[in-house]
Amino acid sequence: MASAAKVAKEIMRDSQVIDSRGENDTIRLWENYRDQALLWRALALLQIPATLILVIFAFYLWGSQEVTLNVPRNPLPGLYAAQEIPDTEFIDTATNFINLIATYQPAVARRQFQKAREILKEPMLELFDREMIGTELKAIENTNRTQLFFVDPTKTGIERRDGHVFVTMIGDRLKIVAGKQLPVVLTKFEVSMTTIPRNDINPYGIVIDNVSFENVVN
Repeated sequence: MASAAKVAKEIMRDSQVIDSRGENDTIRLWENYRDQALLWRALALLQIPATLILVIFAFYLWGSQEVTLNVPRNPLPGLYAAQEIPDTEFIDTATNFINLIATYQPAVARRQFQKAREILKEPMLELFDREMIGTELKAIENTNRTQLFFVDPTKTGIERRDGHVFVTMIGDRLKIVAGKQLPVVLTKFEVSMTTIPRNDINPYGIVIDNVSFENVVN
C-alpha cells in the first residue's frame, strides 16, 4: 500500500510540473503577441505623420517647379542676309557643290550634276544646263572620263562684298580618260553665293549664282 501511495504522489507531482510549464509557455506566447501588437501599433502611428510630411513635400515640389520649353525658331518664312550667316555655312555649300561637279565617275556623273543643279540660281542655272549638262556631261559619258579633285584646305579663302560671298578653293585636278591618266593640273575654283528666302530643304537659303575656274601655273 505504501508503494502505491508513493507512486500516486509522484504522478501528482509530475502533473503539477507539466501544468506549470504549460502556464509559463502560455504567458510567454501571450507576451510575444503583445510585443508584436505594440510594434505594429507604433509603426502605424509613425506612418501617419510620415505620410502627411511626404504629401506636404510633394505639394511643395509641385508648386515650386517651373517648366521652361526651349522652342527653336521656325526658319520659315524669311530671308537671311549674307552677313548674318557664318563663314562655315558658305564654305560647306561651296565644298559640296565642287565635290559634285569636279569629282565624278561616268556612272554617277549625271546624278551628281542633277543634285548640284538644285542649289543654283539664275543666271548660273541656265549656263549650267547648257554647258555642264548639255555639253560636259555628254563628253564624260562618251569618253568614259573619270575626274578627281583634291582640295588643299590651307588655300581655301572666303570674301564678302556687295551682298555676295565668294569662296575660293584650290587643289589638284586629275583626269582619267578611257583608262589613261592625264597630267595633274592645279586648278582654282571660285564660287559666288547669295541668299534667297529659306525653306525646309535649304534652311539658310544659300544659293550659287556664279562659278568660275582656271588652271593655276605653279
